[in-house]
Amino acid sequence: MFKATQTQCGQYKRYGDFFREWDIETDLPEEKALEKCFEALYRGKRVPPSAEWHKNICIGGAKSGDMDYYFAGYYTMQKTETGYHFTICEPFAD
Repeated sequence: MFKATQTQCGQYKRYGDFFREWDIETDLPEEKALEKCFEALYRGKRVPPSAEWHKNICIGGAKSGDMDYYFAGYYTMQKTETGYHFTICEPFAD
């Protein structure tokens, strides 16, 4: 079972980052659910987890100054009672 309900698609404030968020109802293990999220909800595009992305973009990080990497964004996935809350963040670009 995999049921996704989108709860957010847009910015929370003017000139802010763009967020896509879903509540996922599933009994799949986290790795399988994550694969399904990227496949079905984000059209096969894969971005790094938040902690890795933040580590890489800081000064001296492996991707510091790489604007393609920066603007691709990151994901978070949090366990809930019925499955997961999956978020994609795309940094603001004017």
